[in-house]
Amino acid sequence: MQDARGLRCLRATTCEGLCSEPGPGPRGGCLSCRPAPVCTMSDERRLPGSAVGWLACGGLSLLANAWGILSVGAKQKRWKPLEFLLCTLAATHMLNVAVPIATYAVVQLRQQRPDYEWNEGLCKVFVSTFYTLTLATCFSVTSLSYHRMWMVRWPVNYRLSNAKKQAVHTVMGIWMVSFILSALPAVGWHDTSERFYTHGCRFIVAEIGLGFGVCFLLLVGGSVAMGVVCTGIALFQTLAVQVGPRAGHRAFTVPTIVVEDAQGKRRSSIDGSEPAKTSLQITGLVATIVIIYDCLMGFPVLVVSFSSLRADASAPWMALCVLWCSVAQALLLPIFLWACDRYRADLKAVWEKCVALMANDEDSDNDTSLEGGIPPDLVLEPSLDYSYGGDFVALDRMAKYELSALEGGLPQFYPLRPLQEDKMQYLQEGSPG
Repeated sequence: MQDARGLRCLRATTCEGLCSEPGPGPRGGCLSCRPAPVCTMSDERRLPGSAVGWLACGGLSLLANAWGILSVGAKQKRWKPLEFLLCTLAATHMLNVAVPIATYAVVQLRQQRPDYEWNEGLCKVFVSTFYTLTLATCFSVTSLSYHRMWMVRWPVNYRLSNAKKQAVHTVMGIWMVSFILSALPAVGWHDTSERFYTHGCRFIVAEIGLGFGVCFLLLVGGSVAMGVVCTGIALFQTLAVQVGPRAGHRAFTVPTIVVEDAQGKRRSSIDGSEPAKTSLQITGLVATIVIIYDCLMGFPVLVVSFSSLRADASAPWMALCVLWCSVAQALLLPIFLWACDRYRADLKAVWEKCVALMANDEDSDNDTSLEGGIPPDLVLEPSLDYSYGGDFVALDRMAKYELSALEGGLPQFYPLRPLQEDKMQYLQEGSPG
């Protein structure tokens, strides 16, 4: 049932407890019902009353996430997949508070004016952008946990699989899927008997339609479950290798390998293993982000969506819950980045980063590019599980090698086939002596 301003209240789907005229016959029935509960004045004022808070917290979140992105860029000279995904997540939060949440807050404030005219197109834009950014945030958190699990569980495979390029493709796929699904309600995939944008912007999934609601629930639920599993594996692997009773025996050090051409020019490289303290710190950061997202956004959205679909209606508290949870998670991400020593930059470093960005004076080396990777003609087959004692390894540039590990022993080198004359060579950076 709706009030004059278009707010949606829980409506009675049956006459149970509201029957005023029982029907004839042994099975009874109901010929007419008493009116279902309507929106109270407190329900009407609750959303506009929160609009000012959304705008204030959204502006603070916008500045904090921008600072977080600049801090990560200032502390890391070479962009890595994990840092790229963290900055993408922060940018998604910025868009979420700047576009859909700010739009909804402004509309709620303007509805208090008697001369306000409802705009259906604005509601469609809000619903599409809000669900696009909600799905993009959910998928980005899952991708972050997956990349961290991949890095600590299969370190050599991660470094040889061009994870930078895969991270870029992952983000592109996330945004494409999120936009396509979220744009469908605006172009006709919604309940046609009572459209969600007719009298007010009722954006809870039950008001849009059953099909969209079920798809949204499945995507968010599956993404949350996968993120929890990947985070658990990453935490277990990190703690088992570095904190367990046999930490020294299980530790595996991936060598740093640099690819140079015949003239000695650096063409590409493979990063070596992280220090134990850094690895534990980054894994803890990713696990914290996943847990906070699940508690503040994942599970609340699932509960609200399922409850609205089950009741075939929405209530004002559902919109309040979803919007406040979105704002809260956007505020917390910069705090977690600042708490991590690896990404905490001072004002001077951030200012120098801004000056470099405006002057377009960034390092143009291939290692700074997210598209960079190992040339396809130099492939190191990844099956390393144990470290070896050498500090320097130079591989003949005229042959191609497969590096495989023995159980508890030294790796073996197998020449596969000769390369052409202008191919590159592998050089491992190591400490002298």
